Order: sequence, then structure tokens, then C-alpha cells
Amino acid sequence: MSEKKEYLSKRALLIIGITTLVIIIVGLISLIPEVNEAFYSDSSTVQAIFKAITYLGEPIIFVVILAILYIVYNKKFAKNLTLCLLFSYYLNGLFKQMFHDPRPAPNTDLTEDLGVIESSYGFPSGHSQNSVAFWGYSSYEFKDRKKYNEIPIIPIILSVIIFLIAISRIVIGVHDLQDVIGALLIGIGFLLAFIYLEPILTPQFNKLSFIAKILLTVVVSMALFLIGTFMFPRGYVELATQNLPPDYPDAGAFSLVGGVLLGFGVGYLIEQEYVKYDPSELTNKKKIINLIVGLVIIFIVFLPFEYLIKIDSAFYRFFRYALVSFILTYVVPLICTKINK
Repeated sequence: MSEKKEYLSKRALLIIGITTLVIIIVGLISLIPEVNEAFYSDSSTVQAIFKAITYLGEPIIFVVILAILYIVYNKKFAKNLTLCLLFSYYLNGLFKQMFHDPRPAPNTDLTEDLGVIESSYGFPSGHSQNSVAFWGYSSYEFKDRKKYNEIPIIPIILSVIIFLIAISRIVIGVHDLQDVIGALLIGIGFLLAFIYLEPILTPQFNKLSFIAKILLTVVVSMALFLIGTFMFPRGYVELATQNLPPDYPDAGAFSLVGGVLLGFGVGYLIEQEYVKYDPSELTNKKKIINLIVGLVIIFIVFLPFEYLIKIDSAFYRFFRYALVSFILTYVVPLICTKINK
């Protein structure tokens, strides 16, 4: 898919335009005092439902889905989806640092009951913006797969997921309406730019030699990490009401993007050159076996680094993200290829 210049139809652009206009109108309405409070709910049932929905915008969900797509569906699509998500993360981190917008007041009370701790800045909502990038680009991949009287079922479902995630951030009290509206608009603009630029830039990148590709990937990933980290050494708001320590970790977006881009990019290029794993050539049985093996390997590496080894260092996070990503893109396909033979 990534090697062809496939763009959005006029109908799709019209729908996106109307959706954007509606979001802008809602954003203007949100400026009216006390409009935000209408979204908050004290109901434990409502809170539980929307807390579950908000997890669809969590990194761990993205990691699992990307791993599944890479191992059993299409490596190039998984690569593009990863890049779309990564650059959205980075852009969101930059905006948060530029605006320094605090979270809404209800955040403190609700987090005590829900166990949701959000310590980054409020605008724009990361879950909302990154969901547009992730689920939106996924929708773009399946835009031509229609059923039931030519209705694009998958894009509709994924679009609903995006808006539910956005609403969930308001309902559970960790964002206000302006945070979400801004994030959706930024996400839509970024997604459109990625859709149109990727088919132009990818062929140019592919013209480079193997060594040049590796070097460019390393340089870009390190540059994004170092620039973001040193420009914004403290990426989190210290909210006294949450009793955060004075040395709370710095911005995670920059180390995440730099690390994943390095590990995923280098691993992908080496695998393409020497392993040439192709899930489309596998039987369903082999796909299932590969998926189980791949997910087990990834979680064995990911979980200890993410949840057990607690080191508050941007360089440590950069390393662990690079390691896990490299294992997904190179080590897992290599092992699966050996098993399949």
C-alpha cells in the first residue's frame, strides 16, 4: 500500500471537511462558561465504561495491534502506521510544551476514585490526537473494503472509536473540551498531511543505498530525541495535589519517538534486506504460530522494562523503546522464519 499513490476520494474529503467544521463549531461552543461541566459524570457506571474506552488510546494497545499487523497482516502498512503514530506523538509533545496548559480542576477528584494519574500538560489531548493518527490511518488502509451496499463499515467503526476516546477524556475528567477539540483538529490536519506526503517521500527514501537508509534513520531518530529532550527537559506538570516528586520524569514523548523510530527503522531495514519475512505467503496456521511466538517474545522484553525496572531517565526510556522495537521488526521475523522452515 505504501508504495502506491493512493489518496482520498472527493467523497472522503467532503466527509472530513464537514466533520472538521462540526468540530470547530463545537469548539466555539465550548468557550461558553460551564459548558465543560456538562460532560462530567459522577456515575460510577459511566466512569467505568469511559475509563475502559479511554484505554483504546493507550500506548500498550497500539503496541499490541502494531505487533499483530506486522506479524500476520502487512509489514509495510504496519511501518506506515507506526510512523504516523510516532510523528503524531512528537507533535503532541511539542504542543504540550509550548502551551503549558494545566489539566481541568475535576482531574484531581476523579483520579482518586478511578486510579487515573495524568501529569502531563492538558492541551492538546494526546489520547485524542494520537487516536486520530492511529485509528484514522487504519481507517484509510481499509477505506476500499466495503460491504452491505457499498457502506465503508470499517472506517465508520474506527471513526466512532476516535470520537468515543475523545469524549472519554472529558467524561473521566482529565481533559476539558478545548483540549479535545484542539487535539482532533491537529490530528486531522496531521493525518491528511501524512496520507499525502508518505507516498511521495517513501519512494525517495527507497532510492537510497542500504547503508544510507540506516545512517539517515539513526541520525533522524537521535536528532528528534536529543532536540526534544534538551529543549524541554521537564515534560510534566508538577501538580501539588497529586504529590508528585520534584524530580518527576522528563518528557516521555521525545524518548519514545526517538527510541521506537531507531529500533523499528533499523530493524525493519535489516529485516527487509536479509530476512524478507512476508506474512502474505503464510498459511493461517503459521500466522497463528508466529503471532503467539512474536507476542510472547515482545511481552517478555516489554513488560519488565515498562513496569518492573523503574529508572527515571530519558536515555533509559530511549534505550528500552529502541530495544523492543528492534526485536519486533527484526528478531521476531527472523525467529518466525526459522520456525516456519
